[in-house]
Amino acid sequence: MNHSYLENVSKCRLTLKRAPAPEQNLVIALEKWRALFFRLGLLGECQTEKIGYGNLSSRLLKKNFIITGNQTGHLAHLQAHHYTRVIGCDLKKGFITAEGPLPPDKEALGHYCIYDLNPHVNFIFQVRHRYLRSILAEQENLSLAQNTLFGTLQMAKATNELIAGKDSGLLIFEDHPEVIISYGATAEETGKNLLELYRKLAIRH
Repeated sequence: MNHSYLENVSKCRLTLKRAPAPEQNLVIALEKWRALFFRLGLLGECQTEKIGYGNLSSRLLKKNFIITGNQTGHLAHLQAHHYTRVIGCDLKKGFITAEGPLPPDKEALGHYCIYDLNPHVNFIFQVRHRYLRSILAEQENLSLAQNTLFGTLQMAKATNELIAGKDSGLLIFEDHPEVIISYGATAEETGKNLLELYRKLAIRH
């Protein structure tokens, strides 16, 4: 994992309201795909620095969403208490309000950007893979502009230009050579966006 990515994530402040874990039925779809991505090496933990990477989320009401908890990347399987709810974000101030047993990762601001822009997007799967990302980089009109901090108004503006009128697709970032975001209306189409890309990796090898 390229840790320079962490320098391009917006600094944020977090308020965590301790609360019970999300209901199990709310995390089943997320966990199905997360377990698969873990096996494929699309999310996990950097062994040298013990920093987790990769986050999955699903919309609740309006702009609220459930997301994997901070530093859970090393676990092959998550339970409901490894997820938390994001109930408010302020991109201008870089502020996250969450409730649950664990804090969310600061990358939650980036997920909020997409949920805020498109009411039809209900799932966001964020993974990291340098070679898969390079395959996507060959496509036109896909990358966000350079010097785009993740989880900022700048990202929201750049993202809007790419996902306008789209309810499903993939995003990459010029400054982040490993990060891939899949978004969609359902968990199945969001996950399949990444699986179809992964199959291209197998074809090229």
